[in-house]
Amino acid sequence: MSRLAYYCEMLRKIPPGKTLRRFYNYAKYRALPRRAVTSVRRYAPQIGALLLTKRCNLHCSYCNTAKLLKEAKGNWRDGEATLDKTKAIVANPLFEHCVLIDLLGGEPLLVGDIDRIVAYLTEQGYMTNMSTNGILLAERIADLKRAGLSRINVSMYRENRAVLERDLAKSNQVFRAHSSLVLLGSEVEHQQESLFETVRFARDAGCLSMRFFAYRPMGNDPRPAEIVHATLPAYREFRKRLDAAFPGFCLWPAAITSDTKKRCPQLWQRVGCDMLGNMGVCCGYDDLLPGEEANLFRDDPDVLYNHPTMVAMRRQLLDPTAPAPEMCRSCNLLGDPGW
Repeated sequence: MSRLAYYCEMLRKIPPGKTLRRFYNYAKYRALPRRAVTSVRRYAPQIGALLLTKRCNLHCSYCNTAKLLKEAKGNWRDGEATLDKTKAIVANPLFEHCVLIDLLGGEPLLVGDIDRIVAYLTEQGYMTNMSTNGILLAERIADLKRAGLSRINVSMYRENRAVLERDLAKSNQVFRAHSSLVLLGSEVEHQQESLFETVRFARDAGCLSMRFFAYRPMGNDPRPAEIVHATLPAYREFRKRLDAAFPGFCLWPAAITSDTKKRCPQLWQRVGCDMLGNMGVCCGYDDLLPGEEANLFRDDPDVLYNHPTMVAMRRQLLDPTAPAPEMCRSCNLLGDPGW
């Protein structure tokens, strides 16, 4: 699937009503130059991310869920999504102009209110995208479809493979999902047959695409050696092989190179928080914004949008002579211009 086709499919699923002001906001974002210090009155973010829960029914080493739960010290219920919390968040000027709301976790399907949350966001004219491990998908997909979910992505892991083999094709008959897979350098070099079979399985189960994400050192067991670089011969071979076998099905990351251009728009285009209003630095959710002025329910939108951490990172991204921010250097979105 090409990027153009991927985004055209998204556009077709935008709910009717309440979209004109969001497209106007998006047009301003596209037309106006990026600044290190900006304002939601100039243009507001177009993508909102909600960390619906810190719970998950899988425990993958490269995920930060276990870290987040440990930091919560067992008080996960306060940070679990409800419809009322969601309404309060998306009413904020940082979120109200978003075209797309990403529903993230943890595992979003563990949230009891998830159907009502999706239905409300759809009624408000937001497009909704959910990432899930698919373990509970078969029992919830019909309700999510009725609620108006725009898109769902199923993450492929060894830990959920047996459940997906049992349920994914059945779920796709109700509502077709996209799929994704995190690429580890060691797997690309030594386990290509296993990766190839996973892609074949996703396609044959009826998924619309396979999006690859390059591994980022995070979670409880960060492994920098697993980062996939564009110069890795095995990666180039693997990509060529899959594109030949599954034409138009795979979406590839902008793999890290020594001269990756700093094109990432996330610090301008995207905003995210957990259900307590604690703001994330960017789409990774490894780090929350530090300091006192970093909470959606307490602080002014422009103060949050221009948090010192955000401004400092934007300056580095905008300065052609400066290196990329430290946390960006292993991220495959650094060279991705977004949409």
